[in-house]
Amino acid sequence: MEDIVNIVDQIEELATSGKKVPMSKKTLVDPDQLLKLVEQLRQSIPDDFSRAQEVLRKRDDLLNKGLDEARRIRASAESELRSRLEETSIAKEAQKHAEQTVAEAQTKAKRILEAAELEAKKRREAADQYSQEVLYQLEQDVAGVLTTIRHGIEVLDARQGAKIVRSA
Repeated sequence: MEDIVNIVDQIEELATSGKKVPMSKKTLVDPDQLLKLVEQLRQSIPDDFSRAQEVLRKRDDLLNKGLDEARRIRASAESELRSRLEETSIAKEAQKHAEQTVAEAQTKAKRILEAAELEAKKRREAADQYSQEVLYQLEQDVAGVLTTIRHGIEVLDARQGAKIVRSA
């Protein structure tokens, strides 16, 4: 994002430091310099998207860890349940305890999953919002640059048109 802001600042500097067209609000800019800055801007955008994708990847990792933890807890609870059921002298007590453990594990797994899904949703929304803001800003910046270029072309076209009329 910092790269994009820096490039936009350079484009703004190019627009404000260009030669002024007498008796108009128009400014001439070096198209090669402008195109170079636009290319740098294009190259910077993938970096921002990479960062957003990293946020999404971390979200997926968090969700997967929660699922793995839930599976491990469930497997542990089931294993404990089987072990306790095998003990004949305390079978009923073991079954009751194992069921409680399974219920607690399922409750804990559900909480972990809900928390992971909520965090993933928040991160996805933040990444989407960030990407949208970057694209809106880029659109505004490019629109401003294009307006400046159009004005420069119009000035040059007007000059050439005036030369043709004078020589005829």
